[in-house]
Parts: sequence; structure tokens; C-alpha cells
Amino acid sequence: MFKETPMIALPITDKDLENTLNNAKLNCIDIIELRIDQFENKELNHIKEVANKVKSYDFYTIATVRSKIEGGSDIPDSERLKIFNAVIDFVDIIDIEYTSTNIKEKVKEIAKNKGKLLLMSYHDFEKTPSEDEIQKLIDDCKAQGADIVKYAFKANTFEDVARVMCITNKNKDKNIVAISMGEIGKITRVAGFMFGSLITYTYIGQSFAPGQIEVKKLNELIELFKGG
Repeated sequence: MFKETPMIALPITDKDLENTLNNAKLNCIDIIELRIDQFENKELNHIKEVANKVKSYDFYTIATVRSKIEGGSDIPDSERLKIFNAVIDFVDIIDIEYTSTNIKEKVKEIAKNKGKLLLMSYHDFEKTPSEDEIQKLIDDCKAQGADIVKYAFKANTFEDVARVMCITNKNKDKNIVAISMGEIGKITRVAGFMFGSLITYTYIGQSFAPGQIEVKKLNELIELFKGG
């Protein structure tokens, strides 16, 4: 499903769904990330209806029920598992946090039993770890069955950005999604694909993460970097 230029993912909630999906089509979005942790209505039937609606628009879909410590909501692990089980038939990728140690293995089973991809993610909203720490994260995620490894670190210096892009380039054969968050890290959201990052995240209306670039501007910048 991946291509030479980055796939553009749009995180969405259950708010204003039809309008959001129509805008996504108009703006060349490849992937819809269901930020289920941010849904106003978290009843399982409603979540399935939203996921089915997205599927009907023929987007690739990521299901995310982000944990509170990684920027999501305070949803019990037992409920998160129920949600993943409910949406698995409607999505292509399941996103589970590296730090969700209590349910990682069960989420992997949910994904693998249905032939779906497992994305293991890690977010640090304060700093960028050392190169050795990032490499350990990649290796651990792959050893634990991740098809895709996503890491998003706060960039406090340009050296942070360079470190993330260099380690990503070294591991580009491992299906990496790499993001440096914040103003300093914005370049990674545009040019990360040149170093091997598969997916970049954007927004229409409301941003979900520091440093995200609005979709029209992002498309323009990607065209510039790929020489279009």
C-alpha cells in the first residue's frame, strides 16, 4: 500500500463526518486515522458505523485508541480492547502504543488474526531520545510483531531533527513513520519521506499534534520537495 512519496493521513473524530470525508477526498488524503479516543460517542455500534462509513469512501484506515499518557484519553484497557475488536473488520491498520504493555500482545492477535497491519507507536512530547534509544525502540517494536514502527518526538533543536532523520534512514527497510514534533520539526512532516518515513499526518480545521501542517499547504510543500 505504500508508495515513494509519503502517504498523507488525516486524523478525524466522529464530528462532522460526511463533510470531513468529502474534504479529504478533495485534498488527496490517502489514509484516515480514526482517533477513537477523541470521539464524542464511544458506544461500540456508533464506532463501527463511523468506521464503516470511512470504509465506504475507499480510504485506507488506521484505528487508534490513544492512551492518556501518549496524548489520548483515559479509557480503560478493557474498553480499548473491545473497541479494537469492534472495528477490526473495517480498518487496514491497528495502532497500539509501545507503552501499552498490558494489551499489546492481545491487540497484535486481533490484528494478525484478521490479516491487518500492526502499527506500534511511541510519542514523547518533551524531548528527542538518543540514537541508541531510538534504535532500541525500533528493534523492540519489530521483535514484538510490529509491521510498522511510528515514533514522534518533540524537537527542541535542529540536532534533534537530524538525529531522527538519520536513524530513520538507517532503518528505512523496516516500515518506519518518523515525526519530529513542534515548529522546529515541521520539516520532517514534509521531507521525512526522503529519509524513509512512510506516512505524514495533516489536518483540516483542527490539528491533533504540535507542528502538523494544514493539508493544502502540505500537498504544495511535498510537491516542491519531490520536484513536481
